[in-house]
Amino acid sequence: MFRKKPQPTTHEQQQAQQIAQLTASRRAIADAYEVERARIEHDLHDGAQQYLVAASMKLGEALLDAPAGLTELLTAAKQDVDRGLNSLRATVHGIHPQVLQDHGLVAALADAASSHGPHVSVYAPHPLPELSASVLACGYFFGTEALTNAAKHAPGAPVSVLVTSDDSLRITVVDEGPGGAQVVPGHGLAGMAERLGAFGGEMSLSSPPGGPTRVAGSIPLLLDRGQPGV
Repeated sequence: MFRKKPQPTTHEQQQAQQIAQLTASRRAIADAYEVERARIEHDLHDGAQQYLVAASMKLGEALLDAPAGLTELLTAAKQDVDRGLNSLRATVHGIHPQVLQDHGLVAALADAASSHGPHVSVYAPHPLPELSASVLACGYFFGTEALTNAAKHAPGAPVSVLVTSDDSLRITVVDEGPGGAQVVPGHGLAGMAERLGAFGGEMSLSSPPGGPTRVAGSIPLLLDRGQPGV
């Protein structure tokens, strides 16, 4: 019996294999970074935060029976602990917001938008595909930082956030402010572009004098060949 000789691998097939390996490697690195971020959030939430809560409660109990000479000192100590607790909670939320993990990107961005006021709207015309932890986090922090910039430079102006996906996650934030925004090295927009670049993403900016300002970010979904992004 004659056996067929194995067909040689074509140049196109070799390139496809290399791309698949690079995609898998990059996805693993990005997701490992996000796993570490979640671990830090968990440790802060279940460790340091709980100790501060317990300390605040004990100081509150001590105040109930404290002699007059110690009341002022204990009150000041409790206020300091409570400030530290609030600061830690804000840090934990900034590291890995729970709403992002529980309800997804659109809900998390809508939650962030609501803190800026009713003039900020979030739109997602189509359901998003399942996103990796790293893409989720990158998209969320890009969107929230763009909202913060809009609130700073165009306070009270209408702002819209559009979230779509094909082979990349795309987030576009438009504000009706005065325009004139620029990418300055070492400052907000430049930092946003650099963070997107770390995930293979890109940022574009349009901000003519008189507005509107449009900041758009795209983050590759790191799909396997042939895998749909929608």
